[in-house]
Amino acid sequence: MDVIPPANPVFDKEMEEAAINALRNERFILGESVDKFEEEFSRYIGTKYAVSVSSGTNALHLAFLAANLTVGGEVITVASSYIATSNSVIHANGTPIFCDINDEYLIDINQIPSKITKRTRGIMPVHLYGYPADMDEINEIAQKNNLFVIEDAAQAHGALYKGKMTGTLSEMGCFSFYSTKNMTVCGDGGMVTTNDEKTAETIKLLRNHGQYPKDVHSMIGYTARLNTVNAAIGRVQLKYLPKWIEERRNIAKKYYNLLADTKEIILPPGDTKNKKPSYHLFEIKTKKRDELLKFLKDNGIICLIHYPTPIPYQPIYKKLFGYKEGSFPKSEELSAQAMDLPLFPDLKDDQIKYTSEKIHEFFNR
Repeated sequence: MDVIPPANPVFDKEMEEAAINALRNERFILGESVDKFEEEFSRYIGTKYAVSVSSGTNALHLAFLAANLTVGGEVITVASSYIATSNSVIHANGTPIFCDINDEYLIDINQIPSKITKRTRGIMPVHLYGYPADMDEINEIAQKNNLFVIEDAAQAHGALYKGKMTGTLSEMGCFSFYSTKNMTVCGDGGMVTTNDEKTAETIKLLRNHGQYPKDVHSMIGYTARLNTVNAAIGRVQLKYLPKWIEERRNIAKKYYNLLADTKEIILPPGDTKNKKPSYHLFEIKTKKRDELLKFLKDNGIICLIHYPTPIPYQPIYKKLFGYKEGSFPKSEELSAQAMDLPLFPDLKDDQIKYTSEKIHEFFNR
């Protein structure tokens, strides 16, 4: 069997033709495809507005600026995520305050109240691995304390919470279109979703040096626009996203069924009454993670680790904030034991079965 990759980003003839058409017939920056991509994405997600930007990190950064995060203002978030989550707070001159994770690998809502201080301005839950956070409880805490909520939905395109899409469950949702996400723009790209017109207009200004109309600058902004060619590719990808999400869910079901008898691993949380994940990653936990990774690689199955170090323990965060190991034990355990199995829409049944067989073989040795 050929090597099974962890992901397999799609770029086909239709996307190539869309890219070439945009390059030949539209402005390279803020062309017609950008407007159409934003309209179509907002319609898919279910918000009134969607504003494209140059990365998922910039989506978060500009969202905090639009939310009027004050210098030194604190944003409560989660220790287990990609570092861009908390870096975006620092980019906006705020301070990230971390909570540990719960058994679903999401922000532990029970820890949030104790993290709130007079400097707290907002909460940023992360829908990690495409699994929705506990948004009703988070929004309730925020409302009681007059805090904003911004969703980091970078991995959660198509995930549902109580029948609503992630990205519609707070003031703003922030998405990434990085190459390995559930959909991509074949490069960096991001999107901010909101139902507030003023917020959307502010994001549009911030992404383009505060400029509107031309040569009139009403605020200090950034170069954070999405390239037209990337938007054109994103439009095609978005058409197939519902189908791809369904395929991801079907693959996840097969993994659950095939690996249910393997006591040495912990499978990721699945569907519940209120949550329907989009399975950006299928994350398993095992105390023999590193040995299993090597065994699978030796057998042609490439798996990855997301993320090997909790954010607060990264060198720069230790230097800036003095975090020490032991502060976030569940995040530490996830970092030490978690790995994701290959999962992408055209993953074949025999590849899923082979991966399962090799996992069984490893633990039966």
